[in-house]
Parts: sequence; C-alpha cells; structure tokens
Amino acid sequence: MSCLWIPAVLALSVLMAAWIFGAIEPLHIPPRPRVGQKRVACVGDSITYGCFVPGQPWNNYPRRLEKLLGKAYCVGNFGYSDRAAIKSADHPYTAERLYRHSLDFQPEIVLLMLGSNDTKKINWDAAAYERDLSALIDSYLQLPSRPQLFLLLPPPVFPGGKKVLWRIQGEVLERELLPICRLVAADKALPLVDVHADFVGREELFVEGCHPNARGARLLAETVYEALIQAGAIEKGKKL
Repeated sequence: MSCLWIPAVLALSVLMAAWIFGAIEPLHIPPRPRVGQKRVACVGDSITYGCFVPGQPWNNYPRRLEKLLGKAYCVGNFGYSDRAAIKSADHPYTAERLYRHSLDFQPEIVLLMLGSNDTKKINWDAAAYERDLSALIDSYLQLPSRPQLFLLLPPPVFPGGKKVLWRIQGEVLERELLPICRLVAADKALPLVDVHADFVGREELFVEGCHPNARGARLLAETVYEALIQAGAIEKGKKL
C-alpha cells in the first residue's frame, strides 16, 4: 500500500513538466476580457509562454506587461512552446487551436514574436519563413477588430541554447531571420520592436542561453511597453 502514491506522483510530475514547458494545448486557457477592456494578444513560442521562468504564471512577459498596462487592458498569453511560423515546420503555430483562440480573442493589439524554432535545420527555409510570416500577420490584420500589430525581433541565442536539445541555429537567426523580419515589417508598415538588441551580450538574463529568466521576462515586457507608448498605441499613465 505504501507504493500506491508513486503513480500519482509520477502523473503529477509529468503534468507539471508539461505545464512548465507549455506543451499541452488544453493547459493554454484563453483569457476572458471584462467589458471595456482593451484586448492585447501576445503570440509566440516558448519565450512568450514563459518556459522556465520561475513563477511562470506571474512572471511571464505577457503577465508582466498586463501589470504595466493596468486594469484597462486584458493581455492574452498565446505563446506555445516549440511552435514555428513556417507552415511546413515540425510544429507550425497555425496548426494549433491556440492560434484559432488568438483570432477569436479579437485583439486590438497583437504582439507577434515567432522565428526561433523556424531556424532549426529541419525547418529553415528563408522563402517559406518570409511567405508564412506575412500570411500569419495578414490573418490578424484582417480581423474585424482591425488590430495594430507589432512585430518583435526574437532575442539572441547563447552557447547554452545551441545545444542539440533545442536545435536552434543562432547564426541563422542573426544573419537570415532578423533581416527577413525587418523586411516584412517595412513592407507592411508595421512597428518593429527590437527585443533582440536589448538582450545582446546579456546572457545573465537567460536560464540556459535560450529562454529568458524572470529578469529577462521583465525586460522584455518593459521593452514592449515602451514601444507601445512610442507608437501611440497606449498612453503612459492611463492605468485604471
């Protein structure tokens, strides 16, 4: 009888691991904005979700951004670990229900940061990334809510994050993906948030060279917050 607790503990451990990694779709519960709140959708991968961030439910960047914005805003975390913008990738974001949830949310502001997982050797195709990122952007811009979309440049990858476990190619991100993001943003006249620049040389802000820690998530939220102010999407000091 003393061993009966072992399966329960194992099951709980697996569930906790899946929650930390953001790897099970039903654990991504769409937000329910209150009447009058302005809806902000944070769309992305594990960096947006907050994978490995200590105290993830409270310290992920979308939640920190919501605290900065105040009660007049509802910020939805639509980050899904290991997802990519390329539709032929191993785990395309647009194949997930969470993507459809982000559309149904009818956001008024969209913060889009997808690309790190696209750089994997099994995924990377520069032309496909440009095409599919553009199509993903259009799917939000064409919503009835007519959101203002901000394109975020993914942060750099440090040596620890280049291990086989993640398979992200930091050189591809730097030399190919970032220029494509800039090109797409220019072509569509979108505000570009250079998250990447804030993290260059700041390996201490990452858990393992790829995912920001709690301090990194806070910096990411603050960078986005300032970008929203500069673009006139929000007014500083208008928290309710």
